[in-house]
Amino acid sequence: RMTEPPGPPGSVAYNAWLGRTFSEVLLNERSQAERVRILNRIVATDYIQHNPLVPQGRQGLIDFIPVIYQSMPDSRFILHDVFATTDRVVTRWTWTGTLTGAPFLGIPARGQRVEFDVIDVWSVRDGQLHEHWDQFDWPRALIQLGVQGLPQPFVDVAARPVSR
Repeated sequence: RMTEPPGPPGSVAYNAWLGRTFSEVLLNERSQAERVRILNRIVATDYIQHNPLVPQGRQGLIDFIPVIYQSMPDSRFILHDVFATTDRVVTRWTWTGTLTGAPFLGIPARGQRVEFDVIDVWSVRDGQLHEHWDQFDWPRALIQLGVQGLPQPFVDVAARPVSR
């Protein structure tokens, strides 16, 4: 559940709370109504998204997050780290799930299990997440999803255990 921020907007503690709330609370929330409530509080309306798979603005997130659960109903997001300054926040987390629903990024469901890592970086403006960049371990995810034809070094790395 979403907690109250531990400090005033613009503080390191507040910005860490924003990152934790997004990556640990929001992403694990199953209720779309509750996700929208959280998004309305922590994400700027004019949110700038640098991930081309996700539409721009807060509404882009409102529309995109349900796609995750339509494809992988058992999705879970495990937060490992939060780093914040007075105008930025970074989270490092792992996404796990099983592709059993709708196709994900055009990949049909065959019960593929995924577990891959993500790093998010946001700028914070007026107490809300304003601009976003991310890095997904896409080679590992695509291999786990059964995509064929990736270069052998990626396949080899994806087969190794992950040290988090």
